[in-house]
Amino acid sequence: MVQFCTEQMSSPLKTNDSNGVKVRSYQSADYRDCREIFTQGMEQLIKLVAQVVFPRYCWVLAALSAFVFLAAFKYSLWLVPLYIFACFVVLSLLYVHVYLECWKYINSCLATDLKKIETIYMANDGCHMWVAEWNGKVVGMVGLVHNESHKPGVAELQRMSVSPACRRMGIAGKLLDELLKHAKEQNFEKVVLTTTSAQTPAIRLYKKYGFKLIALFPYPQKLLADLQYSSFDLKLNY
Repeated sequence: MVQFCTEQMSSPLKTNDSNGVKVRSYQSADYRDCREIFTQGMEQLIKLVAQVVFPRYCWVLAALSAFVFLAAFKYSLWLVPLYIFACFVVLSLLYVHVYLECWKYINSCLATDLKKIETIYMANDGCHMWVAEWNGKVVGMVGLVHNESHKPGVAELQRMSVSPACRRMGIAGKLLDELLKHAKEQNFEKVVLTTTSAQTPAIRLYKKYGFKLIALFPYPQKLLADLQYSSFDLKLNY
């Protein structure tokens, strides 16, 4: 459970104007934009999760098809279209399950820390959120959290998201630069994060910045066992 930060924020707004993108501290007027950007980003994740989960089931269905074709030649050719229909139903139900699980996560985030952004991210120097502006519109976000669940000197990166229409513009890198700068100013020793194996573009970015994989653990549901959680950390050098 996310713990609330309760101390008053005193750090000034921070900006980065290169390439027309400005990174600054979150303001109350950004509330709806941040929730929308996060939701849009997570909606894109549904397809990525499906790409991770589906291959194993497709291989199993493909292997079973050999037996179905043999049985069809021996008993009835109607077994082939029936099997194809059954495969379609199975994969459709699997996609619906992935869709519902992703939305369960989205709604959980929107109902917890993203419901009280100022309370959780902006009430303590150790907790902070930044947004990226481009052409006067908020197009990205990232948060840093330090609370009772973290060890001393450790902060956690959360809610990194960029509007799908503005990706490949280096916005995530600018947000991460600002977050790491702030973490060093607050004398944190380490930044940690957890993501899923489906988020390969984000993982590439984190590795580029020096984050090291420290743990892998499976998704709690066996049906989605191929989807793994990846924990990373970055030791800050001063």
